[in-house]
Amino acid sequence: MNAERVSSIFWMLVGLISLYGSFLLGLGTFREPGSGFLPFLAGGFICLMAIIVFLQSFIPGKGVQGKIATLWAGVNWHRSFIIAIAILGFILVLERLGFIITSFLLMFILFKVVEKLSWAKAIFIPGLVLGLTYLVFDVFLKTTLPKGFLGF
Repeated sequence: MNAERVSSIFWMLVGLISLYGSFLLGLGTFREPGSGFLPFLAGGFICLMAIIVFLQSFIPGKGVQGKIATLWAGVNWHRSFIIAIAILGFILVLERLGFIITSFLLMFILFKVVEKLSWAKAIFIPGLVLGLTYLVFDVFLKTTLPKGFLGF
């Protein structure tokens, strides 16, 4: 079986699980959407894209008609491992350190260690992004971001 068919079947299952979960949350109405409305739209979009990829896999000359093993050829496992560990660390310390510090550390690791940007860029870009994020969500929208033990 070729790689496109296997991946499209996988994504179809992900989309169907999302659709099922959104029904359990409740879709609501168009005037008052429920908490399952957005996951329902996302699941429907994932299913639609999976169907398109699956059907295109039968058209000769469309896409890469590779075997499943070719999907993993040349994958840089070192980078993938660092990203997975960094995101896991983000999840584990978000409540304790707060959104700003934890997000800065995650972005810094991704920019400096994974992407190998300069120190200036690895500090400036997360600082700018998190400054704008704080401004939009905390100041303008008045949402509650995890503060952490330092209070910010």
